Amino acid sequence: MTDWLRFIGMIFYAPVRGMREVRDRGTLLQMVLLAYASQLVYVFVTQWLAGNKSFLSHPTQVASLFFQSAASLLPIAILLIPLVVLIANLLDRRGSFGLVIQQEYASLASVAFYALMAANIFAVLIAVFFHFSGIQAANVANSIQQLPHSLEVARSIGFPPEALTRLQSELSNPVSVSAALFLMPKLALFFLGVIATVYVVFRISVWRTIVVGLCGMGAALILSQTLSGVFHTLLASPFILLMLFLLLRGYFTSIVSNQRARVAFKQNLEAATINPRDSSAHYNLGLIHQQRGEFSEARERFQRAIDIDPDELDAHYQLGLIARAQGRLPEAIASFEEVVQRDQFHAQNEIWREIGATYVAAGQYSDARDALEKFLDRRTNDPQGLYLMGRAHAGLGDNQEAASSMQACIEAVKTAPAYKYRTEKRWLNEAQQFLKRKRQETVSSRQ
Repeated sequence: MTDWLRFIGMIFYAPVRGMREVRDRGTLLQMVLLAYASQLVYVFVTQWLAGNKSFLSHPTQVASLFFQSAASLLPIAILLIPLVVLIANLLDRRGSFGLVIQQEYASLASVAFYALMAANIFAVLIAVFFHFSGIQAANVANSIQQLPHSLEVARSIGFPPEALTRLQSELSNPVSVSAALFLMPKLALFFLGVIATVYVVFRISVWRTIVVGLCGMGAALILSQTLSGVFHTLLASPFILLMLFLLLRGYFTSIVSNQRARVAFKQNLEAATINPRDSSAHYNLGLIHQQRGEFSEARERFQRAIDIDPDELDAHYQLGLIARAQGRLPEAIASFEEVVQRDQFHAQNEIWREIGATYVAAGQYSDARDALEKFLDRRTNDPQGLYLMGRAHAGLGDNQEAASSMQACIEAVKTAPAYKYRTEKRWLNEAQQFLKRKRQETVSSRQ
């Protein structure tokens, strides 16, 4: 119960942190119930403020509102979440769609329903403000005043007679006009919530987050309008609901079990950090934060692991990777040197590749070449290493060797097994683009 209240409270003072808490500690059922309760509150309050105060005296209308509130959650669960996973996975490949949705569905849906709850709460407050400030009354009056013009515009663009009749009925009905006014800020808030949800769960770049949110919301809105009858049929037919439950029970049980296992794993790791001599717990928590793009928290955990055990080479290694990703190249080299001093073949010799990549980023191409030679002595067909070696040769002005390394990179990817090809394809594309640019530069210099 305290978790529920804490999640609700965080909406007002730390909504993004609340989303992270829901992702890490919340459960899907918990968030569905909270979202449903908030949807009920939103529907009842907005109907009352819109002027439909008689619905409370009609049990059938009250039951209908309960039904509509439940139906409004289905497009999120059935359409929005799978679409967001699909688009996010297309832009940032993490595996097959089935695997990613099984891993991320529960967390993504939990945070999305949390975002819906937040949107409902703030939309209710905005509706109250609109009602008592006079904005609602002014909007209704303006809608009725502009009704002839609106109908004329609709007629000019080819609305059929039945659509015109329905439009006239809605625009002349104060309840419908007010409900539409209250709905607009809710949709805007929920869209922002979806953007934040994608960012919190997938930790992709900002522009990719916006693209995923826009495409996911747009597609879900279009499909939900098309399939609205299906959703109402599902809720109205207990037999169909039972059949769907039996068919999908195993799938959803697996999703929920995965979420519970991930939550329990992190909680156990956090409990293990109580032991002042357990560096591995801090290291593993750092990996979780690093995977989610929470670099500050990851650095703190890795540094704590090193403070406990200075010979925790993996923590030094990961600190170097984070420092390079954040552009702190001297700090990255220092972390990698801590590793090399203790183990020159750490991580299957990948330490030298990371050192080489850091030197390439710093423009120290001679040092990069030396480091990459040590790496390629043991990993001769590594596409990333070959690509970086090509960059180092190019930086030193040795274009022939650069082209040779890039071609070797391309061949290494093309001859890789299928499972490895998908992960290494990036370097094939980078090498091809590099060779294409060099050819264009050669042609332009001759002209």
